[in-house]
Amino acid sequence: MGVEFGAVCDVSALVDRNNFELAQELVDGGALYIPSATYGWLTRDKLISVRGRAVGYSLVNQFVRDRELLVVYLPELLDELSRRLLFGVEREMPLTDLRALMLAAHLQLPLLTFGEEFTERLQEHVGARSLWKIEVHADRGSLQTALDLYGNLAADLGSYLGRHLNNGAEFEGLVEEIKRLRMDSLRTAAAAIRKLSHAKTNPGRLNLAYMAWNIMPILHEYQEQHVVQSEVVHGLCKRALLLIASPGD
Repeated sequence: MGVEFGAVCDVSALVDRNNFELAQELVDGGALYIPSATYGWLTRDKLISVRGRAVGYSLVNQFVRDRELLVVYLPELLDELSRRLLFGVEREMPLTDLRALMLAAHLQLPLLTFGEEFTERLQEHVGARSLWKIEVHADRGSLQTALDLYGNLAADLGSYLGRHLNNGAEFEGLVEEIKRLRMDSLRTAAAAIRKLSHAKTNPGRLNLAYMAWNIMPILHEYQEQHVVQSEVVHGLCKRALLLIASPGD
């Protein structure tokens, strides 16, 4: 399946029709995605609860039948990464959230969530570090420019982390270093996005947070134990950057 412009849905976008319709507006007609494992859980149990948010099968199934929500398979290796992160944080973040984040990183799309607690939990429990934040109008041009920045920054961060995977360098220090090295280009990209945003009318605004999460210990173990080829490990380093989107003011 070719990946369309859009976003991966946090469960908070699926709790009712109003939230889902707002999600559709905020991605300006782009596609909305959900991991197949999450949909499979819904199909089996009919009602699930994640972070206290109840999601019902009937409504989500209707979105899927109408092709408004696309169910996407998360590759086995990335699903395993999600599970290893789950055990690493002693289940302080639900596997459903970790899978959604991993799918978003895999597709290089934002994870769309309603509520600041998602980002706060990432920072508290997964040791995520902020690289950049920006508020944009929810129009396709601004979002596509923000996604281009995400792709470039993910490649740069992944390459940098890959080079330091085996030398014991601290994750936080590496993130700060790549942030320093890219500061000028980040400011330039942010200015371009703001310029586009000011020229558009749209249904709302989005807060975008470019965040790095520490998957390096797992990848280091994969490489040390020859679980997968080195080139695969270095490719996985690009999954260390997340783009979290939430409604702006």
